Amino acid sequence: MNKGLLGGLLILAGCWGQTLPQSLPPWKDTLQVLHQMVPDTLYPFYEVEKDTLFLAANLSRFWEKLAAGEKVRILHIGDSHIQGDVQGREIRKRLYVLWGPGGRGYVFPYALAGTSSAYDYVGSGEGQWLYARSVQLTPALPLGVTGVAAGTYDPSAIWRIRWAPEYTPAAPPSAQIGILTRTLREIQLRLSYNDSLPPLTLSIPPGYHLSWASLQKPLLFLEGRFLWEGNDSLSYAELQGIFIEDTGRVTYYTMGVNGARLRDLPTLPLLQESLRLLGPDLVVIDLGTNDLYGMMNGAAYKTAVEAAIDTIRKALPESAILVTTPMSFYRQMRPVPELRAASQIARWVCVQKGAALWDAASLLGDIKGWRLGGLAHPDMVHLLPDGYAHKGQLFARAFLHGYWKYLTGRMTPSSEEGRGVTLPDSLLVVKTIPANPVLSQWAGASTASPGASPQTYAPPKPAYIYHKVRPGETLGSIAQHYRVSVQAIQQANGLRSSLIRAGQTLRIPTSQGRTPTHSPPQKTNSTPSTPSAKRYHTVRPGESLWSIAQKYKTTPETLRRLNNLSPNQIIHPGQKLLIP
Repeated sequence: MNKGLLGGLLILAGCWGQTLPQSLPPWKDTLQVLHQMVPDTLYPFYEVEKDTLFLAANLSRFWEKLAAGEKVRILHIGDSHIQGDVQGREIRKRLYVLWGPGGRGYVFPYALAGTSSAYDYVGSGEGQWLYARSVQLTPALPLGVTGVAAGTYDPSAIWRIRWAPEYTPAAPPSAQIGILTRTLREIQLRLSYNDSLPPLTLSIPPGYHLSWASLQKPLLFLEGRFLWEGNDSLSYAELQGIFIEDTGRVTYYTMGVNGARLRDLPTLPLLQESLRLLGPDLVVIDLGTNDLYGMMNGAAYKTAVEAAIDTIRKALPESAILVTTPMSFYRQMRPVPELRAASQIARWVCVQKGAALWDAASLLGDIKGWRLGGLAHPDMVHLLPDGYAHKGQLFARAFLHGYWKYLTGRMTPSSEEGRGVTLPDSLLVVKTIPANPVLSQWAGASTASPGASPQTYAPPKPAYIYHKVRPGETLGSIAQHYRVSVQAIQQANGLRSSLIRAGQTLRIPTSQGRTPTHSPPQKTNSTPSTPSAKRYHTVRPGESLWSIAQKYKTTPETLRRLNNLSPNQIIHPGQKLLIP
C-alpha cells in the first residue's frame, strides 16, 4: 500500500469521532470586527488610531452581553445631529453586519411637533394636535426620553410616516412595532402599514404604556388613528414614540431633539418611566453643543453631566452609560474656549460615576479641517450630511475598538486608565451647586393639583380644532360632524357665505376648549301635536341637523328618530324634515 495513502488513513483514523472546529459567529470573529472598524474614508485632520473609548472597561458587563450574543438595546440620545439620524444610520450599518439586522429603531412624525424629520422619511398628519418638545421653556405636555410628544382630543386626527422609495420597505415581516402612548382611559389605535393588509387594531390601556405589534408583511408606511367611544374630558390620546425592532441581536435607537440641552434631560417628568419601559442595556448621552454655545459655565456643565448620569442610573441601575463630548465647533468664527474644559470635566465625571467616554472634542480634530474637507457647514458649527455620516463611522470605530479590546483581552482597567484625571483649575474651588436642577418642564405643573401625576395629566382642550376640507364636503356636513352650528364655523373663520373649497383649512370652535353639548328638549305645557299640525322644514344650503335642531329648540337625535335617519346619514339641500 502507498505510504502516503496509509499516512492519510492514519490521520483520518486519529480524527475519527472528534468534532471539527466550527466557524465563529460574526460578533466573535475579531477579523470581522476589525473590518467594520474601518471608516469609508480617512482624513488628515485627525489620528484614526487614537479614535477609541476612554474607560471602555466600565462597559465590561455590556461587552459580555454582546460577546454572548444576547439581545440588547442601545439608546443614543442627543440634539439636532441625532434627530436627523444620518450619524445613527452609519452606526447601525456596522453593528448590524456583526449582530444581524436589529430594525430601524426610533421614528416619529416630527411634522406634528413643528420640526424636521429624519433623512429617510417624512411625517405628516391631519386634524388638531397639541405638541411639546423638550427645548420649550414650558412644554404643554409631560415628556419622556424621546423629548417630543403629540396629543389630540380630535377623533378624526391622523399621524403618518412615509419612507422615501429608496428606503422602502422600512422593515421586513419579521419586525415588530412598538408604540409609546399616554392616555387617560382605555382606547384603541388603528395602525396601517401595508396596502395589502387591513389595519391592525391595538387596545391601549390607560396611562403611560408601550404596546407592541408583530408585522405580517413588509413595512411600507405608517398611519395611525386613535379611537374612543364618546367625547368627554377623557377622550384624549398622546403619541410619545414609535420603535421598530427586528430579529438581530442588537437594536440601535437614536432619538434627538433640535436644540436639546444636557441640563434639561433630568427635568423631563416621564424620563425614568420611559427608560424603564424601553429597558436599554446601554444609554449613550450625546449632548453638550447647545449648552456650551449658550455660554454655560464649567461648574454648571459638570452638574448637568452628573445629574444626567444619576437620573438615568436611578431608573436603570444595571445599564451601562457612555457619554460623548461635543466635537470642535466655532462661535463667531472662532474656536470655543470652553470646549477643552468640557472635555476635562466629562473625563473626571466618568471616572467618578463609572461611565465610559467618547471624547469627540479631543479625538476628531478641528472643525476647520472638516470644513476644508467638504464635511462641515460654513457656520463652523453644523456638519453637512457627509460629515454626520463620517462622524457616525468614527463613533462606530471607537465603539467596536472597545469591544475588540474586550474580545482580545487588551482592556485597560478603569482604575489605571482614570488615574491622574483632574478637574480644570477653575473648578477646584467653586460654590456648591444643587446636583439635581429644579425646573418645571411641563405646563401642567402650574395648573394641576399638587399631587397630580404627569402620567394622568389632561392638557386643556384647544379653543379650536382645525379641519382641512375634503372634496365633496359642505359646511353643513362639517358642522354636523363636529356637532357645532354652521354659523359658529362661519364666525370663527370670517365667512360671509357657506361656500368652501377642497383643501381649505377651517377653524372649528370647541366652546372655549369644552366639548359642545346638545341643547336639551324644552318642556312646554301645550298639548301634543295632532297629525294635521305636523311641521316640515326644507333644508337650505349650509344647514345641518344641529343648526336645524337649534332653530326649532329640539335635538339632532329627535330629528333623526322622526325622519328615520341613521347616525351617520348626511342631509342635503332641498330635503324635507319632519319637525316635532
